[in-house]
Amino acid sequence: MTSRDGAFVLTDEFADVLDRLHRGESLFLTGRAGTGKSTLIREFLATTDRNVVVVATTGIGALDAGGQTVHNLFSFGADVTVEQVRSDKYFPYRSAEALRRLDTLVIDEVSMLRADLFDCLAIALERFGPRRGHPLGGVQLVLVGDLFQLPPMVLDGEKDFFATRYESPYFFSADCYAYERFPTVELTRIFRQVGDVRLLEILDAVRSGTVGPRLLSELNARTDSRFGPPVDEFWLTLTMTDRSATRRNLEQLDRLAGPEIRHQATESGELEGFSPPTDAELVYKIGAQIMLLTDDPLGRWVDGTIGQVCAHRLEGIEPVVTVALPSGAQVTVRPHTWEMKKPVTDGCRLRSEVVGTFTQLPFELAWAVTIHKSQGQTLDKLVIDLTGDGRLYVALSRSTSMDGVVLQRPVDVEDLKTDPRVREFLRQRRPSTTSRGVIHLGV
Repeated sequence: MTSRDGAFVLTDEFADVLDRLHRGESLFLTGRAGTGKSTLIREFLATTDRNVVVVATTGIGALDAGGQTVHNLFSFGADVTVEQVRSDKYFPYRSAEALRRLDTLVIDEVSMLRADLFDCLAIALERFGPRRGHPLGGVQLVLVGDLFQLPPMVLDGEKDFFATRYESPYFFSADCYAYERFPTVELTRIFRQVGDVRLLEILDAVRSGTVGPRLLSELNARTDSRFGPPVDEFWLTLTMTDRSATRRNLEQLDRLAGPEIRHQATESGELEGFSPPTDAELVYKIGAQIMLLTDDPLGRWVDGTIGQVCAHRLEGIEPVVTVALPSGAQVTVRPHTWEMKKPVTDGCRLRSEVVGTFTQLPFELAWAVTIHKSQGQTLDKLVIDLTGDGRLYVALSRSTSMDGVVLQRPVDVEDLKTDPRVREFLRQRRPSTTSRGVIHLGV
């Protein structure tokens, strides 16, 4: 993991995984939230001499991973099918030369990777990778994610297809997924929730489907349907839908006195497949609660820090916003430029080339945010709105302690359910007297 001064700390389990990655082994790297999966991949990228491309299943995930989406890399349409990728009409026009030079493909957020999309990219690699005609084109494929996080998105009109075509919508049900080719490596040492034994115990129980009366009672003791977050305590409501988050944010914004402040983003180049991290037209007021969306080079805030707008001014045409942080510090925030990149060849090497930019103030309104947009973030004070599909584990895994959690309604049996197909897959891939090629790394 990283130490307080930002240096990488090589634990025994990190060393083992890095050794396998540097040897070119394909694998499925998993572990619950806070075990350092992303940190480990960043260290691999910084120390390898292989030609590596990082992709994610969503635009938000691609920004976090510093890469691009699966669809963008392979020039897939939104409704791509296996038949299309097998046909002579398919060609990865955006990245054909990069795929030919590719050594390693890292797929982040793999819990959201659908089985049919895995088959599509596997076939594309076989056709256009460095070793054409070989499985995955001879490319090392590194799958990264926690299967108990957000699942693949299957629309109502696609459910019949998946029910008859695949055993599940998850990547491990794909035709091209071979268990022996992807040993499961599970990180077990948790860094994010260090010190809160109660939260760790509850997360473990929710994952394994073993929440008993004692833990259920402890969870529901955090219920307060009338909870009104104190203005100065920076509580964030996690919702299940964009609509709920937007409604709450606009309601809270309307309650603030003073005029609205608007800032329009600037864009350049090619942004196809790019998901802006915040609104193109950002609307806020003095007193607005916001979430910062970048890591400060000076370490004063990180992506996901909650703050409050306390001043605004213009320097020329550039907006400068003063933000109060939970620590009491006030910091100056200026526009940030996010880059859309694609891999290009430079002789025999791959490098990233910026093809588009999006410049905006790096924050969004944050009285509420969706669980999906909070992916990978660590949040201190959460109000969890369990409407519809509760995703209790996903919401709790964003927190640092049970003392910083409030439930808007009691937890029920439906909230505690996890997908039995995921549990069975992980059970089969863990070490046993008959299992091979699986490593369970402990501390």
